[in-house]
Formats: sequence, C-alpha cells, structure tokens
Amino acid sequence: MKKENGINEKIGETVGLIRQAKHLKLREVTKGQFSESQLSKFENGETDITVSKFFDVLENSNTYLDEFQQIYNEYVSNEEEILQKKLAELYAKKDIKGIKEILDFWETKIQENPEHKFYKLNKTVLKIILAMAQNSKPFEEDIDFLMTYLDSVSDWGRYEIWIFGNCLRFFDNNALKNYGLLILGKTEFYSSIHLNQQMVIRTFLNLIDTFLRHGNLVLALKYINHLDKMTIKIDFFYEKIILNYHKAHYRTLQNQKSGIEEMKKCASTLEQYGYREEAQALYQEIENL
Repeated sequence: MKKENGINEKIGETVGLIRQAKHLKLREVTKGQFSESQLSKFENGETDITVSKFFDVLENSNTYLDEFQQIYNEYVSNEEEILQKKLAELYAKKDIKGIKEILDFWETKIQENPEHKFYKLNKTVLKIILAMAQNSKPFEEDIDFLMTYLDSVSDWGRYEIWIFGNCLRFFDNNALKNYGLLILGKTEFYSSIHLNQQMVIRTFLNLIDTFLRHGNLVLALKYINHLDKMTIKIDFFYEKIILNYHKAHYRTLQNQKSGIEEMKKCASTLEQYGYREEAQALYQEIENL
C-alpha cells in the first residue's frame, strides 16, 4: 500500500507502545474513523497515516501531544539530537578536534543538499561553538545570519532555543534582552516536558553568565530570580549547582567577601560528582576574577 504523507514508522511504533500500555484495542483507538487494519499496519511500519488521523489516534487514546513527544523522544533519538548531546560533551572538554569533526559532518550535509536551510544553521552554530572553544571571536556575518533566522520565527521551539542558548554570548545587549523576554513568555513550553525544561534552564544560566561577564548585574539578577521562582528540581543537579555558582559570582561582583568561597565550593561539588572539565573551567574563571 502506498504511504500517505506526514507520519513516519517510528511514530507508528510509539503509537503502538502507548496503545498497548493503555490496554486499548485497535477499534477503541480508531473509533470507526479509519480501518483497524490500517492502524495495525501503521504501528508495524508497513504503511502510513495522514496527520489528521494521527491526531484522531491521540484524542481517542487520551494522549496529549506533548505527552506523546516525551514518550517518542525516550524511544527515538534523531541524528541531530544525538549530535547536540555529543557537542555539549565535547565543548565541556574543549575538544577542538571533536567539534571540528561535527562541523565537517554538517559541511558534508550541505554539499549533499546545498539548499537545506537547517544544515546551514547547524554549521553556523558549530562555527560559533568552535570559536568559543578556541577563545576566539566568530565572524559577524555568522552572528547576523543566526539573528536573522531567529527574528523570522514568531514562535520559538526547542531548535531556536538551542541556537540562542549556544550562541548568545556574542549577541548584543538589546538582542539578549529581547530574546530573553521571548523565552520568559514560553512558560507552557517548558512547564511539562523534561528536555524542554533542561534546555530553557541552561539557556537562562547562559544568559546570567553573559550578563555577569558584561557587568550587567540588574539583568543577571532578574534571571537569577526567575530561576529561583521556577524551583529547579533535584534531577537537574548540574543546573542547580551552576545557579548557585552564578549567585555567588553575583555577590562577588557586589564585593561581598563570601562570594568567592561559595564559588569555589560549587566548583568543588561539581568536581566531586564527576564534572571535572566543567569544574576546571570554573576554577579558571575564579582565578581570573
């Protein structure tokens, strides 16, 4: 049977896992809106269904879209998500060679499909991350390219926040304020999905770090207070320690004597729990104050 447009076989597999977990029969999920055999073949990766039928399946199984996304992401890691996670690990280690290998990966993708906008965006983000790892400045045209894209998107999702979170150090103060406010307004985006929460929290932490580096204590405190109100959960251990580190850094910049010792304590805690590269970066920052 020819596949209809819109849904891939991995999504069908996830639909099947949810249906079986809820002990629902095929007829309970299709409700006569389309054939049980088509749903069965979709779950087995033999055929496809339309987007409208997919939403019927979610409604008939009492599954919310964000809930489905969370389950899907735990079963399926796409190529970009795997590379993003690997990239974060490489940057923490300042592994220049490894970052260049991922940059080469996107270069190859662009050669295969020169008109693919997101390949070009990914390559540009990699160039900026490489510049940060090498303690150099990226090209202005690369920053402009990313800002032009971010300005063109009226409703940011995970991808746009990933771009901003990785590259915000090189944005000017007006852009930081405007984009930061945009994310502040997306409470629903990060209130329920774990991965979204972590990405937004880390973006806020990067914003705080950047404002502290710029000496803009007013805006740094604004985002510190926002994260305090979010009440970061214990499963975001790393993020909680970094927030405490930034609070101590803020106090240090206000000439409070307890700040430096608290910063050292946070770095030591990260080191004890295996975040050695991250801890060394904090120790270096403390030494440079």
